[in-house]
Amino acid sequence: MVLGGSALLASGCGPTYPKCENDGHCREKGEYCLQGTCQECRDNSHCEGPGMMCAAGKCQRQPGYCDENVACVGNQKCRDNQCGPQCLGDDECDGKEYCEGGTCTPRPECGDNSLTPACPEGQECIGGSCQVKAVQCTAEPVYFDFNRSNIKRGQRTKLDEVASCLADPNAATVVLGGHADERGTEEYNLALSERRADAAKRYLVNKGAASSKLETIGYGESSPAVNGSNERAWSRNRRVEFTPR
Repeated sequence: MVLGGSALLASGCGPTYPKCENDGHCREKGEYCLQGTCQECRDNSHCEGPGMMCAAGKCQRQPGYCDENVACVGNQKCRDNQCGPQCLGDDECDGKEYCEGGTCTPRPECGDNSLTPACPEGQECIGGSCQVKAVQCTAEPVYFDFNRSNIKRGQRTKLDEVASCLADPNAATVVLGGHADERGTEEYNLALSERRADAAKRYLVNKGAASSKLETIGYGESSPAVNGSNERAWSRNRRVEFTPR
């Protein structure tokens, strides 16, 4: 005997869990029918507890929700049950801090957003901190004879000035830039310019200058001080220059 549709329903036949056609098929599990499948929830009313919501059939905490029992992550602050920036203004930070990009940031000793924007005399603001001004040691270029790298007697006074300046503990590093005139190959002139810079460094170190305050570099013939193909130009281009860094 074949049973009709009504007889099948009366006999209790229907979808097999977790499949469903209505909430009645999920009631035994305390769940709800959502798109043909038994789920924990179908809407927010099915989720208990503060800040809970229904998402894709599951009860979960609303993003960014907070209260006295649910803390915010990181340095965020809870306002009206919603996590947000640590600060919205300087008044929400400690007196030694200011609000920058939603975060309480230590005030720099000097510069913008500082309590004391001006540094004491003899100091300068570097990276938000008052630091002693670096002493800039320089002198007129030291010149060399053609194809030579030894320091001429008449040029030593310039190096003596630099050595004396570098004795100051606040002296900045000095870059010794060696140069050559245009005569000779580029490779040879580069090596010659490096020897001239090295010779100037050795002289300064022998005069007591700290090697750590000296850097050398050879430019070859690439950066002439005077343009021209004559002895007047060449004599100005065979040199070592001093550049504070």
